Amino acid sequence: RRVALAALQIRLNVGGRSDDPAFTFVEFNQLDSAREGCAVNSLDMTAEPHRWKEAICKSLSEIRKLGIYGVTPGEMERYASALMTDAEQLAAQGDRISHGDQLAYLMETVANGHTFMSPEQSYYMTAKALSSLTLEEVNEAAKELCSHVTGLKEGSDGAEGPLIAVACSPKTPDSSGPEYCDEESLVKTIYEACQIEVEPVEDVQVPHTLVSEEVLKEALEANPPEWQGGSFTDGTPNTPADKLTRPFTLRRLGNGIRVGIAQNPAESQRGHLRLVAPGGREAEKKLGFKSGSMAVGARAMQEGGAFGPWSREQVELFCVDHLLMVEINCNEESLTIDFVFPTTNVGNVGFGDNVELGITGTEAVLQVVREVIAGFHWEEDALGRSKQSYRSAHESLNKSLEGKSTEMIMAAMTDNDDRYLSIDVDTVNAVTLED
Repeated sequence: RRVALAALQIRLNVGGRSDDPAFTFVEFNQLDSAREGCAVNSLDMTAEPHRWKEAICKSLSEIRKLGIYGVTPGEMERYASALMTDAEQLAAQGDRISHGDQLAYLMETVANGHTFMSPEQSYYMTAKALSSLTLEEVNEAAKELCSHVTGLKEGSDGAEGPLIAVACSPKTPDSSGPEYCDEESLVKTIYEACQIEVEPVEDVQVPHTLVSEEVLKEALEANPPEWQGGSFTDGTPNTPADKLTRPFTLRRLGNGIRVGIAQNPAESQRGHLRLVAPGGREAEKKLGFKSGSMAVGARAMQEGGAFGPWSREQVELFCVDHLLMVEINCNEESLTIDFVFPTTNVGNVGFGDNVELGITGTEAVLQVVREVIAGFHWEEDALGRSKQSYRSAHESLNKSLEGKSTEMIMAAMTDNDDRYLSIDVDTVNAVTLED
C-alpha cells in the first residue's frame, strides 16, 4: 500500500508540473483515522477557478490508472528502495526522537489498534516485508486503494462506504462561466471524469547517477580539486586548509567558492547543504536587471529541473529515489539553494545479501549542484509556472487584511522600494526567459 501511495503521489506531482498543469497543488493520502473510526482516503488540490473541471479530470484519471493498471516494475523497484532507506534513516535517529513525538505516536497507535514498535523494530519489519513483496501484491493493494474512484465508472462495482466531495470556489452570479461551481456541476464533473478511458503509464528510465565515471575523470583532470585556507576581511584569523576547526571548518575550493562545514549530532545520517550566491533582488538595480527577474527566475529554476542530457521528469525522479529535497529562493540579498539529503547509500536495488548499493546521498546532491551550476536548462513552461505562482501570491496578499497592512507598512518604511515589496502582476508578466 505504501509503495502504491508513493507511486500515485509522484505521478500527481510530476503531472502537476507539466507544460500546462491543471492544478497548482495536489496531494493524495490514506490514513487510519481514530476520529472517524475507519481508513480515510483523501484527495486535496488547488486549481485556477476557470480550470477546476480540468483539474478534477486530470487527478481522477491518474488515480484510475493506478487502480486499473497498477504500478510499473520500475516504480516498484524505486519506491520499495526509497521506503527501505527511509526506514533506515528513522532507525538511525531512534534514540533522538523527542518524548512528545514518541507519546503522540503511541497514542495514535493505540487509538487505531496498530502495533507499537521502536524505530529499530520498524526497520527490521520493513526489510522483512519488502524482501518478499511482489508486484502482484502491490497492484492488488493499489486496486483496493483506488476502488472508491474506479467504482464510479459505468458498469463497475461501486466501493463500500461514503464518498464526500467538498469544493470552495469564488462566488460569482454568472452561472454560465467556467469558474461557476455548484453541487450539480461538481457531481457531474466527477462522474464524467470517471468515464474517461485511461492508458497505462509508461515506465521512465531514471538514471542511477547524473555524472558518469568518464565525465568525472575528465573533470578531475581538467580541474584538479584543491582545498585552500579560509581568508576573511572582517578581522577573523585565516583558517588552514589541512586542519579541522570547531565549531565550523572554514575553507575555500580552488575555484574560490567559500565552504563552511559544521557537524550536527542530532541529525543521524542526514545532511543539509546551502548554496548562497550574493545578489538577490538587490542585484536587479545594481546590475540593471529587469525588476522582478531575479525572483521570478529563481522560482523558474525551482519549477524546472532539466539539465545535461536528462529531462525534468528524470531529474525529479532521481531526487525522489535518492531522498533529496531541493528548494531555491531569492531574497533581498542573495540567491539560496537548499538541499537536504541522506549521507548513506541510496537508490539501492534488491534486499539483504542480494542488495546492490547505489551512490551515497552526499554524492548525489553534489552531482545535482554541479549540474545546476554548469548545465541547467531554462524552460519556457517552467517560467510560466513561476509567473503563475507569483501572480497568485500577489493577488492573495491583496485580499488579506494582515498581508496588505504589512505591505503598506513596508512601502512606507522603504520609500516604495520594490525590492522589499510583493511583485505585482504587471511586473511579473513583463519578465521574459532572456531576462
